[in-house]
Amino acid sequence: MPPFLLRRIAAGIVWCLLILSLLFSVRASVFAARAYNTLAVKAYTPDEASLRESVAETARQFAVEWATWLGDPDEYAKRLSAFLSDPSAAPLPQGVQRAVAASTVSTRQDGPDVWRVDVVVHVERLVKLPQTDAYSVPPALRVAEIYAQTPQPQAAQGQQQAEVSVWRAAVMQVEIPVRTAGGKAAIAGLPAIIPVSRGQGKATAPQGFGDSAPDNLAAFVNQFLDLYYSGGNVQNFVADGSGVSPLGGWKLQNVDQIQVDDKNNPTKALVECEVTAPGTQTVKQRIVLDLTVSGGRFLVKGLKAAMGLEQ
Repeated sequence: MPPFLLRRIAAGIVWCLLILSLLFSVRASVFAARAYNTLAVKAYTPDEASLRESVAETARQFAVEWATWLGDPDEYAKRLSAFLSDPSAAPLPQGVQRAVAASTVSTRQDGPDVWRVDVVVHVERLVKLPQTDAYSVPPALRVAEIYAQTPQPQAAQGQQQAEVSVWRAAVMQVEIPVRTAGGKAAIAGLPAIIPVSRGQGKATAPQGFGDSAPDNLAAFVNQFLDLYYSGGNVQNFVADGSGVSPLGGWKLQNVDQIQVDDKNNPTKALVECEVTAPGTQTVKQRIVLDLTVSGGRFLVKGLKAAMGLEQ
């Protein structure tokens, strides 16, 4: 084959490679630009994030006041007037209820200046129970104690039994419409009671702790937790720089089980125990202790809540 023909073929191959390289570069630039635009659309500017936070907090605060019914229409209207220009649009519901806590579970935009916020409210309602059923309610939750010093005679057949007012806990979820204007959020309607969102969390025991703790480690953990929960001095049980400090105010009731990641060389211990505090009994705890060995003895270098698939 003549040399000039070979040179033309080689030049053609080089030009083809250059053109392909250019096409791939352009294509990559287009994909990168699209990805950037997608992220830019989804990202919030500081002002947008602040407005979103204001919307959620306004709805949460309104939910607390709206869900607190103490029987006084004037007092109720005064509280709601902080959110509504005409609080008479929200009449006081019958009954007695108080909001104990509230948290926003979702905030979604439904238009240029319209938002809908879902708020979960933990409430306590005043309900009446038959006197016999009220025995199962802790005395602190009884509004008025009607029991006499001597046993009350049982109600005759067909006669209405005496009732006791008690506080009963409940959870309710509401959707609250909110409008925004000039960077400020304002309530746009009464809360609508909706089904409580079903949680997706899990409290299963983590994996990777198949061995029971050796006796010396079990004794160490028991001593450490006893001091930790009671607020004692744990200096001899924790590693330098661990950041683990005693809790205090609680008492270790018992340790149900201690499992480790490696019986011969444990670096983590899964502990299930029960603790108590004044007025409280049998609170279950499941924690993971990060362990190290120094001078032939175990030390705690970390304490954290246990979670599934612990690594």
